[in-house]
Amino acid sequence: MAMDFDAQLIESVEVRRNRLASALLFGANPTERRWRERTRVLVYGVAAAALACALCVAISFVVTVITHWQDERAERGQQQSRPLPAAPSSPLSGRS
Repeated sequence: MAMDFDAQLIESVEVRRNRLASALLFGANPTERRWRERTRVLVYGVAAAALACALCVAISFVVTVITHWQDERAERGQQQSRPLPAAPSSPLSGRS
């Protein structure tokens, strides 16, 4: 019987120390601590989602700019490779 009492006493002291340590580190109210942790996770999640959206918008913008640049470059290349139409010769220029 004495062994059970000693083990129970040691276990209760350990639980009390753990509770005091967690209260010192995280605050006394466990319900408030849970809400604070959940709110922190929510804020981090919203921030990560906003960062992901901003990254998608930035990638889309860069792809659009590069595509327009390539299209303009291709159009300039086609315009330069086309021969200029020859001026029509008048039928009277050869006769004197």
